[in-house]
Amino acid sequence: MKYKIYRCFKYLAFAKALFILSSCNDSSEVEQDIAAIPIHSEIKLFHEEFAQSGPDDLDHLKQTYPMLFPQRFADSVWIAKLTGADTIQSVLENAVDDRNFDFQKIHDDVDDVFRHVEYYFPEFETPDIITVISEVDYRRKVTPTQSQLLIAIDTYLGKDHELYAGINTYQKEGLQISHLPADVGLAYAYLFVQPSMDRTLLGSMVYHGKLHYLQELFAPQSTGAQLFNYAPDKYDFTVFNESEMWSFFVDENILYSTDPKLQSRFILPAPFSKFYLEVDQDTPGGVGQYIGYRIIKAYMENNETPLDAMLTLPADVIFNKSGYKPKQ
Repeated sequence: MKYKIYRCFKYLAFAKALFILSSCNDSSEVEQDIAAIPIHSEIKLFHEEFAQSGPDDLDHLKQTYPMLFPQRFADSVWIAKLTGADTIQSVLENAVDDRNFDFQKIHDDVDDVFRHVEYYFPEFETPDIITVISEVDYRRKVTPTQSQLLIAIDTYLGKDHELYAGINTYQKEGLQISHLPADVGLAYAYLFVQPSMDRTLLGSMVYHGKLHYLQELFAPQSTGAQLFNYAPDKYDFTVFNESEMWSFFVDENILYSTDPKLQSRFILPAPFSKFYLEVDQDTPGGVGQYIGYRIIKAYMENNETPLDAMLTLPADVIFNKSGYKPKQ
């Protein structure tokens, strides 16, 4: 059943609304301190080493990278990939090779994220970086483990790459190497934010808001669109219409609703959010995550709470003390 609500969402015309997520910059004292943190990670181009190996090298590869060879797969699976019998593997290897990635820049960009993680969480131990081919597993572009960060390099060929033809447009937006720092930042944010048991819409908003708040701290050079994995025009629309979206949530009295349908409408990744208005097609999916981020930002600006303490606070406490006011 569609809501019979007609709300005036504002559109961007000739100029984009400018909104800067981070108040820090390279000249800030904090960023200078972060830049001075020594990082000793190594980048290992496993995808290249594998492509240059043959069946006789399999035992050595398995001994060197045991985590990349699950025991549930027979050796015949790896031999097919090593010999070219697995044509998908060959196509992906060629596509990655043709992309001509700047792996020094990738290493530097990821190290910068590591510095920020270590600054805010000194107990963090810097892992090594390992590039892999994942058969375009775009739902797991980066995977942090205790001692490694796995980067599925075949998920960063560019959003218009022919190999991504069957992937939804909103999902292809993140398949660009420029999104890597934001992806790494979010992957590590998940390690420091405990899953929420609060099933209300507000609870989900605040949980994801915590994630994106940390992500921004870890990857401050990323754009807002990259942090939320939105197309730039969709992100601009969200920023420009924050007040209208917030009014909708309040007027419909759904902030404290536990209706599971609200998750797919406003939290989970999707082509667009579902206000059940004509404007829906102009929105990105999961706009509730953005509102949650804005609530966390307001809370941290208006309260002297240590970062680690904020991460443990319930959603209603954060919201009630945030003084959140949407941008008009």
